[in-house]
Amino acid sequence: MTEPDFERVRIMLLRTGEPDRVPLGDISVHPLLKAGVLGRPLKTPEDEVAFWTTAGFDYIPLEQGLQLTDVIRRQSMQEVEARYAADTDETQVRSWATEGKGLITTREEFETFRWPDPDALDYGAFERIGRLLPPQVKIVAALGKVFTCVSWLMGLEGLSFALADDPDLVAALFERVGRFQYRVAENLLRFGAVGAIWHADDIAFKTQLLVSPQVLRTHVFPWYTEMNRLAHAKDCLVVYHSDGDLREVVEDIIGCGFDGLNPIEPPAMDIVAVKRQYGRRISIIGNIDLGHTLTRGTPDEVRAEVRQRIRDLAPGGGYAVSSSNSVPEYVPLANFNAMREATFEYGRYPITV
Repeated sequence: MTEPDFERVRIMLLRTGEPDRVPLGDISVHPLLKAGVLGRPLKTPEDEVAFWTTAGFDYIPLEQGLQLTDVIRRQSMQEVEARYAADTDETQVRSWATEGKGLITTREEFETFRWPDPDALDYGAFERIGRLLPPQVKIVAALGKVFTCVSWLMGLEGLSFALADDPDLVAALFERVGRFQYRVAENLLRFGAVGAIWHADDIAFKTQLLVSPQVLRTHVFPWYTEMNRLAHAKDCLVVYHSDGDLREVVEDIIGCGFDGLNPIEPPAMDIVAVKRQYGRRISIIGNIDLGHTLTRGTPDEVRAEVRQRIRDLAPGGGYAVSSSNSVPEYVPLANFNAMREATFEYGRYPITV
């Protein structure tokens, strides 16, 4: 493993050649796996920095935005406790979005809704982590969620009906959410330690988009275009994340100005075909299979899949290894470690595996 250096991520995202090795590209790892790698529970900002750098990442991810506020976390979500983790019999709590009727389904509910203030959010972690960063390491700020927050506030079913019954209400809600996240982006870009913004916004199933492409082109992608302009003006990179089949809108995502696309979820999309068709215009981050290999496979199977992805996608640059979604608690620690270690072993340039 080499020393952490955000420059290899910049080279990968900007497609300016081959860095010294293929970077790791996940930004979400469950605390149980973090503790497994670090050998202790994470309790402080220093622990957080220690995990990501010890694990071989070139950045520290931090999240902020409407999706973390009480109106989303407490009012639009429901918690379910169960045994999710692979390496312990203890239970964990997961939050699931409301699918039916949400908090805002009428104009009256929209007008009386108490919106938080984006300037009043707590940005202190960006200051604290920024002071702790080793040389050459940056923060990746997780934001996005323009479509997701609207679907959570209305409920996906409520949004679907409103697109037909009250499109003006849908437009007003997208405007309000988009403006909120845009203001958060402005605030995040004031921190010099932020090297990239990661816009996570799931817009698709494994078989198709959740809504018409036109809805996204009208209400969602314009906000990302503007936020990406802000970021690029600050020499900050931008990545788009969505699960599912994005083939109808990959050109739109590229048109927004994104530098990278993640995670190219199998079997929804063929990552080799995506790299072949679009790899000169956007970098590719993914797609070690969370549906089987990382969760139900063996460490040897994980290593083999990582090696194959690197062989197929890494030559010439523009590729980073990551899971096909995130690294949740139901990934065995041995498999997570196998993904990282195989990247370090097989991902050195020039690629010869």
